[in-house]
Amino acid sequence: MKTCERCGQPFGCEASNKGKKCWCMDLPVVTMIPAQYKDCVCSNCLKEIATKKSENDLIEGLDYYLERGLFVFTEKYHLKKGKCCGNGCRHCPY
Repeated sequence: MKTCERCGQPFGCEASNKGKKCWCMDLPVVTMIPAQYKDCVCSNCLKEIATKKSENDLIEGLDYYLERGLFVFTEKYHLKKGKCCGNGCRHCPY
């Protein structure tokens, strides 16, 4: 048994048992687990972290669209960024 570092709830982990794998190994890879968690988190917290959107996440159709496999950033994206990058972007409002 472990205690979730995020919510404090107890949960089971099989990773330390030789020849077994933990339930978390069947989930999609979560690349951005916050750095404050040094140990495991429970399945509920891990799923919440994996699906939580950041205010910096780009949304296709609002912040960008794809054209011939390339990202084209919208005016909304440029306004959210807050300044001109000087690259002559198609939808630059600055």
